[in-house]
Amino acid sequence: MAEQRAEDNGAGPLERGGPKLSGGVDAVLLLGRSGHQVAAGEGMESLAEAVRATGRYLAVHTAIVERGLASLPEGLEACARVGVRKVLVIPVFFGRDRSLAHWLSKVALRWSRSRDGSAPEVIFTGAIGEHPALGEAVVRAVADAEGEAPVSVNDFESLEDPSAWSMIPPQERHVLACMGPRCTSRGAGKLYVHLWKSLQKRGLLRGRSGVHAAQTGCLSPCNLGPTMIVYPEGIWYCGLTAEAMDRIVDEHFVGGRVVEEYARGPGRHERPAPGR
Repeated sequence: MAEQRAEDNGAGPLERGGPKLSGGVDAVLLLGRSGHQVAAGEGMESLAEAVRATGRYLAVHTAIVERGLASLPEGLEACARVGVRKVLVIPVFFGRDRSLAHWLSKVALRWSRSRDGSAPEVIFTGAIGEHPALGEAVVRAVADAEGEAPVSVNDFESLEDPSAWSMIPPQERHVLACMGPRCTSRGAGKLYVHLWKSLQKRGLLRGRSGVHAAQTGCLSPCNLGPTMIVYPEGIWYCGLTAEAMDRIVDEHFVGGRVVEEYARGPGRHERPAPGR
């Protein structure tokens, strides 16, 4: 990934009385790819701890591009809150995805402009998967693994899987919640958790009158996100917020009435205004 910048010329908190730093990087944001909610963040956090241990930076945070709870804008905001001047975003990726790299830089630029002159400079560097030192680290990890206690596939007492894995759950509706990169950048990870808790609170996760919710990759149309599709009606809900989720659960899943304010059909639509 070529180096790309999202800059803002406004004076940050450090220039207004905080500790005086050099012109170098004073914050690091490790950016991971697909994971499963909390599990994705846990793996990234161990890497962040190693970087924090160097003591070189005022802030070290993590974010996940898709299917994660902490998005790129949220990670940048966490860095900005402690008054840093320059954030180095390091993609913890394998392989090159130029379209994703280009789009992520736009996300950072939009975030920078939304802060009305108070944003730190943001720099994207090459992906860790392209760094020559990674091979050396893998060789060392493999050598260390030779001395670890083995875990044999023969250690399983039974090859039987849980019986529930062979059963299609009873359900009245099926929800597909988009957790692609663009919806995740707009908070889809936390919205999905909010949806799950709302369904649980109302007793809709079990039984024939219940709702079976599942995460998906990118559903598109990305500009209308966060999005989800509700079956059997085939209703698209777009521009979702926590308030919208609660209304959909109460009015649609319980009351049987589509929440028209957030519902969309085929064709071009403007994204619902934030906070609606």
